[in-house]
Amino acid sequence: MSNDPLPANDIAAGITMTAGTMSRLLGHIAGQGRSVTAWRVLAGLDRDGAQRVGDLAIGQRVAQPTMTGLVIRLEQDGMVIRQTDPRDRRVSLVALTERGKQEVDGYRARAIQALGGTIGELSTKEQVVLSSALPLLQRLCEDMAAELDKA
Repeated sequence: MSNDPLPANDIAAGITMTAGTMSRLLGHIAGQGRSVTAWRVLAGLDRDGAQRVGDLAIGQRVAQPTMTGLVIRLEQDGMVIRQTDPRDRRVSLVALTERGKQEVDGYRARAIQALGGTIGELSTKEQVVLSSALPLLQRLCEDMAAELDKA
């Protein structure tokens, strides 16, 4: 085995494909019947706070009517609530409820348990490789987020 790294685009392709697959699999394993998009919206509200429906739609790359339908379902399930934007009373924001926060925390715990069990089956050497890559993956995410913030 060579110590030379793969070309950057090959590494990027591998991470992209693997991250997408892992996200979908964990969504099925931990999602309890909710769509991956619903969990991403709930997690985003937990991370970033209340947002407009249009901004949620843009963030998930879906049409606004699609996001409106998802928000209505999440609202009916007690996961989110609409509230007036204090900066513009004509606009409503979607916010996570306490129940929604508990559900997001539960989703994360189920995902961690599922993935942790799989990681636990790897050899010690493989676990060391994964753990050493984690800070790099986190830095890549931070760098990409910073680029998005500039845009």
